Amino acid sequence: MTTIIFVFFIAFLLSLLLTPIVLRVANRFNIVDVPKDRKVHDRPIPRLGGVAMFFAFMVSLALLALNREMFLDVAGKEPRLPLFLVGLTAAFLLGLWDDIRRLSSGTKFLGQLLIGVFSFYAGINVTLVSIPFIGSISLGYLALPVTVFWFLLVINAINLIDGLDGLASGICLFVSITIMVVCLLENKLVEAIGFAALGGALIGFLRYNFNPASIFMGDGGSYFLGYFIAALSILGAIKSQVATAILIPVIALGVPLIDTLFAPVRRFALGRKMFQPDKSHLHHRMLAMGYSQRRAVLIIYGFTIILGIASIVIIHAQDEVVALILIVLGMGIIFLGRFFGIMEYFTMKRIGRWLQDISYETGISHERRHFLNHQMAIAHAKDINHFWGEVCNTLQYLEFDFAELSLISKPGSTSADSENERVQKDRDSQVNYTWSRNGAKAADLLGKQGMLIIEQPLMGSDDTLKQHGTLFLVKDIREQGIGHYSLKRLEHLRRAMGAKLDDFH
Repeated sequence: MTTIIFVFFIAFLLSLLLTPIVLRVANRFNIVDVPKDRKVHDRPIPRLGGVAMFFAFMVSLALLALNREMFLDVAGKEPRLPLFLVGLTAAFLLGLWDDIRRLSSGTKFLGQLLIGVFSFYAGINVTLVSIPFIGSISLGYLALPVTVFWFLLVINAINLIDGLDGLASGICLFVSITIMVVCLLENKLVEAIGFAALGGALIGFLRYNFNPASIFMGDGGSYFLGYFIAALSILGAIKSQVATAILIPVIALGVPLIDTLFAPVRRFALGRKMFQPDKSHLHHRMLAMGYSQRRAVLIIYGFTIILGIASIVIIHAQDEVVALILIVLGMGIIFLGRFFGIMEYFTMKRIGRWLQDISYETGISHERRHFLNHQMAIAHAKDINHFWGEVCNTLQYLEFDFAELSLISKPGSTSADSENERVQKDRDSQVNYTWSRNGAKAADLLGKQGMLIIEQPLMGSDDTLKQHGTLFLVKDIREQGIGHYSLKRLEHLRRAMGAKLDDFH
């Protein structure tokens, strides 16, 4: 315990002293975060705070290594520690490079992917999970993608949640304390020392990062924190009968992880690019609801503390208690989903409509197959009268009230005259066919309100694009509304009619 307290205070003091120095350096070289549409600050703010945290952590461990006996004891308990520090440094440098030079999203993603793969082969991986009521499951070939996904998820979760003063650093502080306590309870001394050093560095940095912030952590800081939590939580993973290998950090990081997972799904549901930044994250919504930056951050801190306590309780509870906690957490996720604005797009009604759309597009639904039967009947019409009869049957099925077909010239007629003369003769020889449901007349229908009126040009195939005529339709939508697929079916009808008129000519 003395070692943990020593490392914590050393990291705290170093971060407290280094952050103002880094702030001045960032201002000197103009490495600042400029206000933009998605930003909530209104002035340029230095974004190299991650440098102070990184060196505070590293120097505190270096000072610990001066005690040779203690260093050998720690290194002997965790031989993967040097490779962990290599991956941590690589993640920090990748983010720092982005802070200074601004990398493309593809380059950053590739760098994160390579770091995740390196960590897997360095032995920092998830190969076995234990699920409540089920038991241990070996991931086998899925171990690599699961491990890489875990690193990508946590790194980007910390990066995305870093949108308000002190938000990401505060969340990481509470998560670090949570996992440190869990590691102490499970006698994971090396990991507990690491999280103690990180916690000290975060508290020192928060002195300058809390609202109103004078410095941001930048991508260097968020990548450093994300990799640290993802990797060290695996090294100190609790593999008991009530937890998966990474259940504790998953629960403790609940707020940023849920926000990160919901973001692309929300954008997909809204028809936006899945990885395009927006202002619909949790902290953005809280600001839109009228919360101040400070209050929004404190509320999210509260959520994180509750989740952290729940994760600690889980590892020492019976299965029944675990099940109850997970149910409560699941209900909380649903609540947050509604808060994020995603659940309104995943109601049972909307899901049912999506399934209906899929069944229609694939031709599985009865309505789609029945309409296809009408299209086939039009395609097999022997002459123009037979053709019009089948069209009328289709319009009856679509519940239109009146239809008029105006053909430029009767199918089968030809002309050897010039183009202008042929067009004029075609106009003079227009052929009209009319149909109505229940004896309705066009004049009576057009004089009423609530009429849907559609005029469709009947074009030929894509090769000729010849206009054969016009289909004029009227529907009283007061009696029968427009079906979900009515306009789509009407377009299919127009194409079927155009193709058949091509055959007649």
